[in-house]
Amino acid sequence: MGHDLMRQMTSDGGERLAGKDGLHELRLVHTGFVCRDMNAARESLGALFGVHWVGVERENWSLTLNGEKVTKSLRIAHGSTGLANFELIEAVPDTPWMTSTAISQHHLCFYSPDSVSACKTLEQKGFSRVLGETGDPQGYFRQPDGLLVEVIGDTLLAYLNDFYTQSLEGAR
Repeated sequence: MGHDLMRQMTSDGGERLAGKDGLHELRLVHTGFVCRDMNAARESLGALFGVHWVGVERENWSLTLNGEKVTKSLRIAHGSTGLANFELIEAVPDTPWMTSTAISQHHLCFYSPDSVSACKTLEQKGFSRVLGETGDPQGYFRQPDGLLVEVIGDTLLAYLNDFYTQSLEGAR
């Protein structure tokens, strides 16, 4: 066992490994993609993964991008196979959601039961916050080498899980 890991008892009597820095508790929620054409990408990825996409309407989002408060019109879809979840975001110029190809893998989204600590730890490890304000319980973080990760807490996980449930029901 690594020096930063310790065994903790779970509520069901089992054990789990927990990291002292809060990052070893991260659970993968979805893989994020960015596309140039939402309809074409939904069709292509839907056929590839066998998913039914939900939540594709364009909505205005009030965000903090790179420390600046902005409102962006975003078109986001979610799909699930039951084993894997996906987020599809239509490209928006001058934001983290840009792509030079028709579809590109964009980010990995992780849930943490202590998302505030996980976000703080990422920043301490040299990740820069791209989305959200310092102290927010969620956000996008870019590693100096380019890896982009999203961290979410309980509220956003419940919101996303509703989309994944709808996706599974729509695929039946």
